[in-house]
Amino acid sequence: MIFKTFDEYLRIKEKVAKELSGKFGCILEFNGYVREYDIVDGREVPTSGLNIKDEVFFHLHEIRGKAIEKFGLLEVLIYHNQGFLKVGERVTAIAIFAKRRFEAFSALEFIISEIKKYH
Repeated sequence: MIFKTFDEYLRIKEKVAKELSGKFGCILEFNGYVREYDIVDGREVPTSGLNIKDEVFFHLHEIRGKAIEKFGLLEVLIYHNQGFLKVGERVTAIAIFAKRRFEAFSALEFIISEIKKYH
C-alpha cells in the first residue's frame, strides 16, 4: 500500500501487523530523511533541501509489486513525502512484512534503489 500521509501509514501498519500476526518473522522498517548535504562526484555538497516531484508516486505501486513478487513478501507499506522538503524532514517510510529477515533486507535495498531513480 502507498500512502501520502505519515499518520495513515502508521495506522495501517498497526492494522496489518495484527492481521498478519503469526505469519511474518520480521517487520523491517526504514525511515529516510533529508540530510544537510548531497554527494556529488564523491564529495559532500551543502544543500537546503530536496524537491520531490509527484512523478515518484506513479512508480511506487509498480516498485512495491515487483518487490513483493521478487522476494515473496507478505506486505509492503510505503509512505512518501512530496514537494520541497527541508533538511531534517522525513522523505519516506517503508515497512516490509516478511517471513524471514534475509528477504526483508534484500527487498529494502531493492525498493530504496528503485525509488531513488525518481528523486
